[in-house]
Amino acid sequence: MAKTLGKIKPVEVLFDNSVGYDEDAGIVLAQDLSPEERRQAAMLYRVFTPPNEVVGLWGLCLVVGDPGNGKDTFGNILSWKIKRFFPQKRVLRDEPPRLLYGNYAGLFNESVIQGDLAKMREIAKGASAVTSNYNDALANAADQWVTSEGHVLLKDSVLYLTEFWRYCYKREPHNPMNKTMGGIHKEKRHLDTLIIGTTQQVDDLDRFTCLPWVDWRVTCVRSVANSTGFVYYVEKVKYDRRLNTLLPIGRPFPIAWDAGRPRSELGNGEIVLRSLDYVPVTEDERVVIDLLRAGMNNYEDIVAFVEQHGDMDEREVLAALKALRFGKTSKGQFKRVIDYPCFFDLFNSKSAPQMRSSLRIED
Repeated sequence: MAKTLGKIKPVEVLFDNSVGYDEDAGIVLAQDLSPEERRQAAMLYRVFTPPNEVVGLWGLCLVVGDPGNGKDTFGNILSWKIKRFFPQKRVLRDEPPRLLYGNYAGLFNESVIQGDLAKMREIAKGASAVTSNYNDALANAADQWVTSEGHVLLKDSVLYLTEFWRYCYKREPHNPMNKTMGGIHKEKRHLDTLIIGTTQQVDDLDRFTCLPWVDWRVTCVRSVANSTGFVYYVEKVKYDRRLNTLLPIGRPFPIAWDAGRPRSELGNGEIVLRSLDYVPVTEDERVVIDLLRAGMNNYEDIVAFVEQHGDMDEREVLAALKALRFGKTSKGQFKRVIDYPCFFDLFNSKSAPQMRSSLRIED
């Protein structure tokens, strides 16, 4: 009888039986979504599927626009909606949101992974004593973090990063965070990670660790007719190395969100009258305040009531509610006669972190 050449390994060691892209191509939605939310979920999944791919909700999305045009609004709304629609996606952020945002997986920034970045730096410094290719050593250390320690953190996640240029700044190519993000960008497909990065200028981003991996560019525009409305044009793009630019693929897809509209799906959804002694300025304000005093505190219920029993439509109701919350007094202060949950309440627009690295590569 022939001798065995060592022990036979178990089947689970010899083969990969984990779920692949073919088995995981379906949309898994939360159970408590309304028909409208299910439609929105299908739309987002379709829009944020990378070019030439079947499975969506992974890739790199740049959100660009001038200050005040709603970049952070887009990032917060999109990450919140994906978190609500697709419960298997975990949200990681680089700044804490408001309480109304709800649960998220945690923070991702330099202070959180500083120990790992310092370890990468030491690995690269040790390698530089043997080889002159210091940059490659640092890049390999960053890739190793992405595929080991970072794999569990980033797997099946949404990574929302404000001031994205600070992570991939072209003038700091040897920054450990830049190298780390380059590794994440390369591994995004295997990690099922959707990276959402906001920046004013695409030209600030590194042409080696960032731009070649970009799948979408979102251009933000503030609505002219609606003071709390924004329009976002989502383009699938491809990086052209010769021109050093992102070229659009197909037509842009517009998404419009009103960040000041009451949202019953946020928090308890209630509209609360704060100033009981407020004197209405218009007849529409009087009608809305009377309904609130009568105990009607849901936006959809108020709209349905006035459309059935009065002569106001939803547009007029919404305008009255916004005037009572966002309208200003003669002194320039917000009235805040009423309060209600809306997309503006998901985040603090003034809290963007200063992410410039304190970790520097020494010569």
